Amino acid sequence: MVNFPINIMLSENCAEQPATLIAVMAHELSHIVLNSLWHREKENEFYTDLTAMILGFANIMKIGRKVIETNVDSELSGLTSIKTTTTTNTTTYGYLSDDNFDFAFNEIKSVINNQKSAKNKLLKELEQFKKHLNKNKKLPFLFGKYLEYLDKNLDKKISQEDGNKIITFHQPNHTDAYLANIKKNEISLESLFKFTENLKNYTGKNIEIMQQYEKQLKLANEELRKQYFLLQKDIDILKKYVSFFFKIKLKFV
Repeated sequence: MVNFPINIMLSENCAEQPATLIAVMAHELSHIVLNSLWHREKENEFYTDLTAMILGFANIMKIGRKVIETNVDSELSGLTSIKTTTTTNTTTYGYLSDDNFDFAFNEIKSVINNQKSAKNKLLKELEQFKKHLNKNKKLPFLFGKYLEYLDKNLDKKISQEDGNKIITFHQPNHTDAYLANIKKNEISLESLFKFTENLKNYTGKNIEIMQQYEKQLKLANEELRKQYFLLQKDIDILKKYVSFFFKIKLKFV
């Protein structure tokens, strides 16, 4: 539709009712949308009104579809009294009846509210995952400090089984997979937050992306718990040989 000419005729006083102007323009441009889709109802005025509402103009159409004008006429009645006559004229724009418009408006609002609830639910899950991730980030630090403590306090009496495991802890890549997973999740989390927070249009594609993100988040949580559990087991072994005061000290670091 590049360089596609669109001509819309407007009355000279259209600027007097901005909400009505927007509602009328939304309707007329929705004709273009339906024509571009070769929709079988592209000439149907009722469908065109509904299209504008579905595309995000429901609220402004609710405000602008009715214009109420009040005229007050005064005239002398007798020598001392004035007779005042007030007349009200209501002009309705659009092709839907009040009942049909209200029904469509409430249906659209219900769908949007459901999608907003899904968005808020995903944001809440992302916040929880972020807290979980921050908690997990401290684990490699504790692991390193406890191992460093034991290396400096060689007089500790350590069981043979624990000693064999502690030897493997000195491998340079012992926590690499854990740290790599944390980093990967941090990058992914930033992307998920950006998409979800900026989500305004609940198209079928966007809803599908939200659902995929929920599944992705669930899998990431499960993987994080597994790695957390494994590293925590290693830390529990080290903690047995670390002094109480040293453990207290690390809580404030």
